[in-house]
Amino acid sequence: MLRESLDVAVRLAREAALEVKRVYETPFTVDKKKDGSPVTAADLAANRLILKGLKRWFPDDAVLSEESDFDPDAPIGRRVWMVDPLDGTADFAERTDDFAVMIGLCIAGKPVLGVVAAPALGRIWGGAVGLGAFEEAEHRRRPLKAPDPAEGEPLRILVSRKHRPPAVEALASTFGAGAVLPRGSVGVKVCLIASGEADVYVHPAGGTHLWDCCAPEAILRAAGGVFTDAGGRPLRYDLHATANPRGVLAAGPGLHARAAEAVRPHLPPEMR
Repeated sequence: MLRESLDVAVRLAREAALEVKRVYETPFTVDKKKDGSPVTAADLAANRLILKGLKRWFPDDAVLSEESDFDPDAPIGRRVWMVDPLDGTADFAERTDDFAVMIGLCIAGKPVLGVVAAPALGRIWGGAVGLGAFEEAEHRRRPLKAPDPAEGEPLRILVSRKHRPPAVEALASTFGAGAVLPRGSVGVKVCLIASGEADVYVHPAGGTHLWDCCAPEAILRAAGGVFTDAGGRPLRYDLHATANPRGVLAAGPGLHARAAEAVRPHLPPEMR
C-alpha cells in the first residue's frame, strides 16, 4: 500500500508541477490571503489537481492542504495527506526558481512518505520510510542516502533567503562553514541535504506549518537523515495546531545531534 501511495504521489506532484511551471512562464499576479501571505493562480491550480487526484485514489484518506479548509474535529482515519501545492510562493513571485510542489503522508501521526517536485529546477525528490529515497532529473532516477561530512570538513549550511539567524553563526563557529547557502522552499533545502549537496539546514523560528514539514521529513528520513524542530526534538503532527513554532533542523544521521547541541544555546528559551 505504501509503494502504491508513493507512486500516486509522484504522479500527482509531477502533474501539479507542470501546472505551476505553466503559470511561472507567463505574466502572473500575486494576491494576498486573509493572513497576508501571498497566493497565485499556480497555488490554486496545483491544489485543485492534487486534491482531485487524492480523492480519486484514496477516498477514505483525510487531506490537510495549505490552500483548503480543514476541520480537525471531523472523523479522521490513520492516514492524513499533507499538501503544500506551492512551497515558496514568495520565491515563485520573485522568480528565484526555489519553489516546489509538496505532497506528504502521515500515518498515525508520523510522516512516512513524501514527494517534493521543483519544476523550475527540473528535479523531483521522493521517498518512503522503509522503501528508500530517490531523485528524478533528466528522466533518470537515482537512489539517495544522506551523507555526513568528513571529520573536520567545513559545513555547507542552508539558510532562508530572508535572514541569517545567530544559530548559523554558532554552527559555523563550531564546525567551520565551508559555505552558507541561502535558498528558498523548505522542501528544496531539505532535499538538497538528502542529495548530498548540503550538510545541514537550520530555521530557528516559527513560520512553517505541518504541510511544509511532512514531505521533506519523510524523504530525509527515507534517505537516512534526521529532521526535527530546531532544538532537536521530534515535530508533533497535531491536526489541531498546524503551525510549527519550534523551527526546523535537518541534517545527516551523524551530524544532526552535534548540530542540535551547537544550535540549542542560541535558541529562545521556549525552543530549547
